[in-house]
Amino acid sequence: MNEVQIIIKQILILFLLGLTGFAAGKGKILPENTQKSISALILRITMPFLIFTTMGNYSFTNETLKNGFFIFALAVVFILLGGFISLLPCKLMGIREKTKNIYIAQSMFGNVIFMAYPLLKAMYGDEGIVYAIFFNMANDAILWTLGVYLFNRHNTTNWKDNLKHLINPNTLAFLAGLLMILLKSIFSIQDTAVYKSVWDVFYTTFYNLGHTTIYLSMIFIGLILSNVKIQGVKDIVLRARYLVYSLFKLIIVPAAALLFFKGTGNFFDVFVKRIVTLQLAMPASTIVSALALEYDSDYNAATEGIFISTILSVISLPLIVYLLTFLN
Repeated sequence: MNEVQIIIKQILILFLLGLTGFAAGKGKILPENTQKSISALILRITMPFLIFTTMGNYSFTNETLKNGFFIFALAVVFILLGGFISLLPCKLMGIREKTKNIYIAQSMFGNVIFMAYPLLKAMYGDEGIVYAIFFNMANDAILWTLGVYLFNRHNTTNWKDNLKHLINPNTLAFLAGLLMILLKSIFSIQDTAVYKSVWDVFYTTFYNLGHTTIYLSMIFIGLILSNVKIQGVKDIVLRARYLVYSLFKLIIVPAAALLFFKGTGNFFDVFVKRIVTLQLAMPASTIVSALALEYDSDYNAATEGIFISTILSVISLPLIVYLLTFLN
């Protein structure tokens, strides 16, 4: 099955990138605390450019906008649902403070760019990528607002201080991307000679820079994992809770989406159903680790959870792809 081969290939790419960072950490190739610098590079430079150039380069038709609106709205609902239902296992397992915030975040945010984009491109062509951006808009809107709040709220109880962290390079890049879409839709600036010449150079330069986020994130995770020490059976048992993280992220939330779409019949376009379900089924987002480190949250828990969910997605993603065939 071609879709399964695509999924396995992407996971292998992630694994090799992470392994490179792991080897660099174990071999002391990079200076101490390099992960802190890489985290800052991702959050303050490469990710903002990736967000802005990706959003600014799309052109939308009326049909795309209609389906895109549904994808955006449903993404918001199911991402927030993922965070809400994660509160119960947090309570049952006694997870508190920094680690609880990580648990909630990993139940909400998936690797919707690195793994989802290549998968959707291979399965559905350019149309898959066009629709994927709507889900990513919703994901980013929540990640760079509520997500930042979750990672930082343990540092202060003053809600005004927490709100200050919502204004960051990534939220600004997201807003700039929205502005670009509006300018293209209302004033058709993409047809002007100035736009074509300037945007071509800007896009080529900064989209490629932004795309390094994918690779830097995995190197970052490998570096963090190289510092994790497992000294006995007790340490392994303690890490079993990451299987619960993965169960919610990879199975429970996508299954809820499948049941919802089954109940709504043909109300939604088939692409809406596929894009939303597959994006929800992605393993935990690599950017969660970078955010956890940036805001002094439990980044070791974030990294280990991402690692486990990515490995387990080898099994879960083909299952979700198979179940999607019953929605046609």
